[in-house]
Amino acid sequence: MFSQKEFIELSRKFVCVRLESYESKEHQDLVRKFLNGRFANTAFCVLAPDGETELSGTGRGPEQALSRRGQGKPGEDGVIEKLEEYASNYQVRGKPEEMVLQDFHSFRQALNVASADQRLLVFASAPDSEKERLREQLRPVFSDEQIVGLFHLDFSDEEKDSKWTTNVRNSSGEPGLYLIRADEFGQSGEVLEKLELSTDPKEIRGALLAGNLAFSLLEERKDYSSHVAEGRREGIHFENAMPYGEDRDGDGEIDHHGGKGKGGKGGKR
Repeated sequence: MFSQKEFIELSRKFVCVRLESYESKEHQDLVRKFLNGRFANTAFCVLAPDGETELSGTGRGPEQALSRRGQGKPGEDGVIEKLEEYASNYQVRGKPEEMVLQDFHSFRQALNVASADQRLLVFASAPDSEKERLREQLRPVFSDEQIVGLFHLDFSDEEKDSKWTTNVRNSSGEPGLYLIRADEFGQSGEVLEKLELSTDPKEIRGALLAGNLAFSLLEERKDYSSHVAEGRREGIHFENAMPYGEDRDGDGEIDHHGGKGKGGKGGKR
């Protein structure tokens, strides 16, 4: 659903937050809040602009959350219709070019998620002193209607990402904007193109569109079940920042028997 063109277009009417439930204790606490104390790897809720008032029900995903309050029609079309209704009740104040840009907890996580979502990763490797200027430069690029929803974006963290070039082919390690294709399980990747931090936004946009076109011709859509099976056969393991597993009974402790396997996104995708 989230990769549908209609859903991507609709998402621009919302502030979309993707909780990193295995990388952040704070995010896990939010998941528990939405699941009545239980913990799972995902949760979904539509909030009012105050960030507190719950407009929809809560659940593991959009259809479940909306059905909790008998809202909307079943299926993906029903979800989109109901979200359109929510959006129509609020006047948008901000401008697309003022959007908050995506940023992961770490490069290794960004690479892993890019592989899972089958998107190219744009990695902005820059000193802290240049990041705010760089964000201003990139906002019009990533709010462009032909770019939005097609890429993942991550800004370097000097502490967590000091060894980001490990297992990434064609990476110089110098400051720049790197267009990276992750491997099948997000354990390594390859730099397809490197742009200077001073590159004009129009040139960045052109490079991204060209890169995505080439990527779409090479990347085959993954079959979930066969992909997971192959990951298990190969012993793929992604070490999360938080203990892997779910707390289905809400006792505050992770039920490790339910998370048995390879752990992390790499082996569960």
